[in-house]
Amino acid sequence: MLAALTLCVAIFSANWTVLTAAQEVIITDLALTPMSAVWLIYAFPIALLGVLIPVKGRLSVLLCGLAVFGLASAACAFAVHGGMLIACRFGQGLAAAIVLRAGFELIRTHFRGTRWWPALVIPVVAVVLGQIAGPVIGGILAEYAGFRWIFLLDVPLVIGAMVIVALCTPRFAPAAAADRYER
Repeated sequence: MLAALTLCVAIFSANWTVLTAAQEVIITDLALTPMSAVWLIYAFPIALLGVLIPVKGRLSVLLCGLAVFGLASAACAFAVHGGMLIACRFGQGLAAAIVLRAGFELIRTHFRGTRWWPALVIPVVAVVLGQIAGPVIGGILAEYAGFRWIFLLDVPLVIGAMVIVALCTPRFAPAAAADRYER
């Protein structure tokens, strides 16, 4: 479960910074205005404020959030103009926020006492690594494959994360078998 959630965090944190190296290519291809270019970069982190949304049914919400993130990523890849790409980036960020909220609630539920902090550190390290890897991945893909591949790459990663989450996440809290997660 922790590995699956760490994969999700790594995907989301790389997506936060992935467009910084590809921004000029996207501006040219989609004829973005300077203000649109700013929104393109900041739509994702602004939407991450959705992490403040309370969630119930952590596992089902996490899986739905991953599905929405994957769909938003595919929509980003096929965006025909800047406004559509910005809206899809906002959708990615909101879906990521919901997944993060549900995922960290799962960690809090399954890792209690002194095990909670070490379990939290692993995804936080993935955030840092994703932030560093994002511009490198974005630059390479934008230069050699086209910026749309930045978003298409998310789709198989999200599907893999969904499979791992579905297979590896316990359905019951360790301390209370009566606490069932919604499916």
